[in-house]
Formats: sequence, C-alpha cells, structure tokens
Amino acid sequence: MDHYNYGNFLEDLRAGREIHFIYKEENYYIGCGTGQFMFWRFYDSTSEMIGKDLDDLLRQVQLDGMQIKQVWDCIHIDMIF
Repeated sequence: MDHYNYGNFLEDLRAGREIHFIYKEENYYIGCGTGQFMFWRFYDSTSEMIGKDLDDLLRQVQLDGMQIKQVWDCIHIDMIF
C-alpha cells in the first residue's frame, strides 16, 4: 500500500469497502459492512460509532483528539475488504 493515500481511503469507503488500520499499535475498523457507516477500536465495544453517512462518521472519529485526515501519516492500512 505504498501509494495508498487519504483520497483512496475515502473512495474505498464510499464504495462500501471495509478497512482495518493500525494507529499507535491499536487496531481499528471503519466501513459500511452492515449498511451503516461504523467505526470502532478492536476489542473495545464502547468505542463504536455510527454515522448517518461517511462524512458524519469521519467528523465524529477522533484519534488523539484529531480527525483521521490529520493523523493520516501515522496510520498503517492493514486490510481492505
């Protein structure tokens, strides 16, 4: 995923794909696997967020108080489904 950028990330999410990524040694999920845009940290049910659409979800998600776009360079994409 050498050339995978934030724009690719958004395209994949809008196409209904699910993405697992790592940020600071924690594993996260974001996607639309159940017909709803969802985000969570693995093994932490209290971290689950649901957005009415992708933009709403991305506004809600905070990693160290910042949006995904702001910490993009620190994110490692693990898998895309």
